[in-house]
Amino acid sequence: MRELFNFIQKNVHWLLFLLLVFLSVLLIVKNNQYQRSKYLSVAHEITGRIHAVSSGIQSYMNLNTENADLLKKISDLENEVYFYKRTIELLNNTTQTESIEIDSSSALVYNFIPARVVYNNISGTENYIQLNKGSEDGIKPDMGVMAPNGIVGVIMNVSPHYSIAISVLNPKFQLNCKLKDKNYFGPLVWDGKDFQYTYLENLPSHAEFEIGDTIVTSGYSAFFPEGLPVGTIVDSRKQKNDNYNSALVQLFADFSTLTEVMIIENSYKEEQNNLLRNIRK
Repeated sequence: MRELFNFIQKNVHWLLFLLLVFLSVLLIVKNNQYQRSKYLSVAHEITGRIHAVSSGIQSYMNLNTENADLLKKISDLENEVYFYKRTIELLNNTTQTESIEIDSSSALVYNFIPARVVYNNISGTENYIQLNKGSEDGIKPDMGVMAPNGIVGVIMNVSPHYSIAISVLNPKFQLNCKLKDKNYFGPLVWDGKDFQYTYLENLPSHAEFEIGDTIVTSGYSAFFPEGLPVGTIVDSRKQKNDNYNSALVQLFADFSTLTEVMIIENSYKEEQNNLLRNIRK
């Protein structure tokens, strides 16, 4: 309190000056229409800018929650789409369609689980992605991972609360993909250079494709269902073996801004893998 009194005593003339200026401005604004309109205009401009900054900060703070909610809605829609696809398949394979009953357990082959990226690398030659979902969330190795606009990788290791996925941007990652609507397929392989591009290898030399054609998952693995978006062809080249071509593919997923993904659970994965293991024995 003593320091406050000392401050006032030392600066009393400045405080008195500011008080007089304030009273003068107040009287001018109150008694003069023009000055009052100017004051209100400036005041509205200042408060508007303050509100704009405040709104921007609040929107940024709420962005993570909004993204998570949006991804949850996308996951629900993907689940619904594959439910109806499976329902149509079951109906097409049944002769007595009038009496058949479809339940979610028989129709739902794939389940899409939203997750957040907690670590991602695109500058290495062998890149991995860490997600905030683990075994306690039902996550297991060999589950596919996709962003809302394209595939991202496959789960390799799982802890109770986290999981590690091998990224598409890893030469060890190879997935059979195909030309949309043309069914020519080959392995998707990254050459370790640009994070925006990868190659679709071993396309037959007679396979016809054009710049701009879409590449999708083939469905030949237990990781991903058929038809998920991968990228578009931007160039092609002959392989050393003249019987095959390679297509340069620009990926749909932007790995430099990857924050929200979906983990794909295949309810028939174990059955598919067991059959393949028995064949290889």
